[in-house]
Amino acid sequence: MISGIIHMLKCGGRWADCPSDYGPATTIYNRWNRWSRRGIWTRILAALTEEGWIAETAQIDSSYIKAHRCAGGAKGGRGPMPLASRAAGGRRRSMPLSMSSAGRFALS
Repeated sequence: MISGIIHMLKCGGRWADCPSDYGPATTIYNRWNRWSRRGIWTRILAALTEEGWIAETAQIDSSYIKAHRCAGGAKGGRGPMPLASRAAGGRRRSMPLSMSSAGRFALS
């Protein structure tokens, strides 16, 4: 269980994407959540710090790491795709209406 929790915290992915080698994703998330509320992780980190295990650990902020402009996640390729309903030849489900000065609806 602890290996699964540490893996998910290191990779930063969704809990549902946790490899099945660590056990069910919901169990791993529920255990992490329960232990977090009870302060167990704080006590573990405090004990490890006292032993000197965390002293060499460094964190890197992702905004510090430079990436090529192509790595921004923007979708490339052709322009916008047509709506599925129009591509399939579906008919419109609504009609444009306007109201006359007499308060009656008229098709526009």
